[in-house]
Amino acid sequence: MTKTWRDDLLPASFRGIKFLIEQATVPVGRKGQLHEYPQRDEPFFESLGKQSQVHKVSAFVIGDDCFERRDKLLEALEKEGPGELVHPWLGRMQVDVGECDLSHSRPEGGMARLELTFYPSKPRKFPTGTANTQQQVVKSSETLLQSALRRYKAAMALVDKARINMIGLRNGLSNVYAIIQRQFTPFLGLFTNLSGFIQSLVNSPSALSALFSSYFSDFSTSGLFRTGVSRSSSSSGQGTSGAGTVTAPSYRSSVAVASQHAEAVASINTVPPAGGTDTTAAAQAVADLVQDALLVQVALIISEMPVATQPVTVESTPSIDHQAVQPVERPEVPVADDVIELRDALSEAIWNASLKADPEHYQALNTLRQALVKHLTAVAASGVRLVDITPAETLPALVLAYRRFGDATRAGEVVQRNRIQHPGFVPAVPLKIAQE
Repeated sequence: MTKTWRDDLLPASFRGIKFLIEQATVPVGRKGQLHEYPQRDEPFFESLGKQSQVHKVSAFVIGDDCFERRDKLLEALEKEGPGELVHPWLGRMQVDVGECDLSHSRPEGGMARLELTFYPSKPRKFPTGTANTQQQVVKSSETLLQSALRRYKAAMALVDKARINMIGLRNGLSNVYAIIQRQFTPFLGLFTNLSGFIQSLVNSPSALSALFSSYFSDFSTSGLFRTGVSRSSSSSGQGTSGAGTVTAPSYRSSVAVASQHAEAVASINTVPPAGGTDTTAAAQAVADLVQDALLVQVALIISEMPVATQPVTVESTPSIDHQAVQPVERPEVPVADDVIELRDALSEAIWNASLKADPEHYQALNTLRQALVKHLTAVAASGVRLVDITPAETLPALVLAYRRFGDATRAGEVVQRNRIQHPGFVPAVPLKIAQE
């Protein structure tokens, strides 16, 4: 049997709901403006692009179940967003539904007619690349570490060890050693006390740079930040622990650890006079190396802070009884105010450190500062802001959290941020509360 044009027709449907088409029209060609001028015989046509293909379809559903099929088709037509239209003559296409008319007629019992209008759907956008700010911070920190080791070795090569005053060096580096004890705990087994640290510096200045190089070669950024769905945002900031690892299970504790590093960086920007040119130069070189190492470590911590995805808004609030059995689970997001404060503190600390750097090291510091600012700005933009509220009366933090967020488990967040002495009695004073 010979194949005819009828065999090539496709069964008409929209969003998978089938119907019949009696007639369909669509404009083709190009749209434009015809210009006609007085005393001229030849008009001028200005082409303005391809004609918009607006499909006008005369459709109908028929049969004993026509009302059921009509309702399904109406539901598909009223659904928001583009859908797939299977056109008998033109094939499959993505369209948006426009104005439609539904009509019934008694003589045409068991039939529903529809005049449908379909507009071409918006074209899919080409994928666009976005900068990975986390990786930019990591690469900038690696560059800074190499520059810091170079600067330390160059500075110590000019120091005459015979002229170093041990007591003066001890006094000049007492604050630096205290910071090493707090932020670089793996070194405590090598330097039992400040005197041992000073003795090691004098006997082998290159040993300190080798220690930091080994420390960061073993430093693992995997697992520094672990976030996801949480039932309460209350968490305590934790510092460094173990060789080359940092416990930072949330945005809040990561910001707390990074803020401690920023304060330490600012505190050792300069060292007091240690007595003698060589002694002061050695003390400043050590302080600069420890300061750069702090910046490298805080950069690796911050690089693990992801840009949060916006949480889905909960349409209904579960009751207290329901939350007691099944607490509300929500994705953790950063507090924008805390992240911005950390960003500004780090930016200022790095800027002050760069003022005493040579041109090559200045560029490494400035590159890291820009990468940190860019990443922390993106993290802050994905977070929530703080607002000031004043409760009308003294009430438990549990009740305040439920009234404010619809989530009683966030009572700990209110207590910690505002340093409430007792969670059962939140005073009627201005409080800092997350906006969401």
